[in-house]
Amino acid sequence: MVELDMLVGRFVRKLELEKREGGVVNAVEIMLGKAESLAAVLENRALVAEHAGKIPEETIRELSAEGLFDLVKPSAAGGKELNATAVLKVCAALGKGCASTGWVGCVYNVHHWVAAMYPELAQREYFGQDDVLSSASFAPSGAAVATEGGYSATGRWSFASGVDYADWCFLTARVDDQGDGGPPGPYFLMVPASDYVIDHDSWQVSGLRATGSKDVVLNETFVPTHRACFLPSLLSGNSPGSRIHQGPLFQVPGHPFLVAVLVSPVLGAVERGVELFRGGIVKRRFSMTGRRQVEQPEAKIALAEADARVTAARILLERTFTDIDRLVPETPSIKLAQIPRDSAFAMQLLVRAIDIVFENLGGAALQETNPIQRIWRDVHAAKAHAAVNWNTQALAWGELSLDDAN
Repeated sequence: MVELDMLVGRFVRKLELEKREGGVVNAVEIMLGKAESLAAVLENRALVAEHAGKIPEETIRELSAEGLFDLVKPSAAGGKELNATAVLKVCAALGKGCASTGWVGCVYNVHHWVAAMYPELAQREYFGQDDVLSSASFAPSGAAVATEGGYSATGRWSFASGVDYADWCFLTARVDDQGDGGPPGPYFLMVPASDYVIDHDSWQVSGLRATGSKDVVLNETFVPTHRACFLPSLLSGNSPGSRIHQGPLFQVPGHPFLVAVLVSPVLGAVERGVELFRGGIVKRRFSMTGRRQVEQPEAKIALAEADARVTAARILLERTFTDIDRLVPETPSIKLAQIPRDSAFAMQLLVRAIDIVFENLGGAALQETNPIQRIWRDVHAAKAHAAVNWNTQALAWGELSLDDAN
């Protein structure tokens, strides 16, 4: 009888899980449809956005109204609380229209996950704002000194994507002496927009211009204790927020997720680049000979390789994000390292794909009105992010793999 009860219990739990997963899949497809419907609009605005150095305000309003920044925001805070795969699909679709918009959409989404890792009081302050958005800078570019009730933080932080529209910014600061015996090291500070200064002249770059990833400055700014999280704990999946939210994404280490999402808008951008290349081959004639490019075997081979690389990158990323959605607290370190490794490798595939496209379009690709040159610059800018550096992620995985072998 006991065994029968156990079997029935397992069956019920399995049905509940399947029901939840089915609901999530349907919700993801709905959000994906919304993102895809906006891609053409984003592409039309991309040049204006690049010249402005930030996403148009109307784009932010439209994406926010459709809930496209709330994919992993906790349901208790009014979000969709979907899964990592939702971020991949939606941000790739946004990136297909505009890589910078996809990038900013990506970071706005994952920063809700970050906020959900903080103590309850900090979450109430953060999620208590309607349509809240946040930026971040993970490099420990500033320092904080423990003081009564919190910290005094000073420094300049770079690469705060989407900061123009952010209500909060998460900034990593070094704390050398806690005073109360707490661990020294990097702390992630949650700072409201009223407490930091944006250097609007600091983002003069060749790619991802419209992300507006400007510098943020603090000068002896007070940050209360509840808005400061020890960064290793926050990323480990063992933080105050992981005991508040019971969803699976809030129970596992966040580092693999935060790395992998950065490749999602790049995937969409390069897919669009290959589409434009295919159409360009059919239409283009060489100015010197008058011959059509579609007649050249080299163009067909280039298209085949670029398309194969993009296809391989999507397959690898889809598997990677499925792995993220299946993470558990006990996931081995080698598996956690594989996710950033595979994400960085997908980036390598995508960079080479857009290089092939750019190299085979000749001078036509240099025109500012040709989206391919912007895609090429945006992809190379994304590749420069430290989190998706191939050598770094390959070395981390390789060391763990050989340690296991020994």
